Amino acid sequence: MTLQENRILKKTDNVSIRIDSELSNKLHEKCIEQKISLNTLINHILEKQVNWNDLGNEMGWITIFRSTFKDLLDSSSIESIQQIASSTGTNDFKNSLNYFYGNISLETILDLFKKRLQSMNIQFRMIESDGSKKIIIQHDLGKNWPYLVVTQMNTVLNDVGHRIINDQYNKSGFSFEIVSVEENHA
Repeated sequence: MTLQENRILKKTDNVSIRIDSELSNKLHEKCIEQKISLNTLINHILEKQVNWNDLGNEMGWITIFRSTFKDLLDSSSIESIQQIASSTGTNDFKNSLNYFYGNISLETILDLFKKRLQSMNIQFRMIESDGSKKIIIQHDLGKNWPYLVVTQMNTVLNDVGHRIINDQYNKSGFSFEIVSVEENHA
């Protein structure tokens, strides 16, 4: 079932609300800009608020300017970043998975990872092929951010019987594959 089919089959409720005229105008402008209906836009906004922003705030996540984040990571050594990613970063990721989903599995790891990238406006693709999942990411977060991501993801994935292979890095992007530990040893 595709995402579009899933949305069509979802039960919906009619809700009538009153909003400020200026806000209404801004929402309509955004609809025109994004070429989507007002209903779709409002559902996206509400879904992001309820399923992401509220939970992130409850978990203690903070927002930071991209340039500050990039400079902080790029001023640290790769080894230091990998150490943070495999300790504190991994614990935070696991706590987030338990808080958001109530469990840690390959599916919840990938879903939270996808939501994080979307909330950061990071371009990415997930491609499934021959039992592996390849993730390709384009970003502007500096040379060291990929090491944080790959180390953190690999540590969490190991707990559910998966690992990262074929990680590759360049100036504005990186990629890696996720495989089952069992399949990789076969």
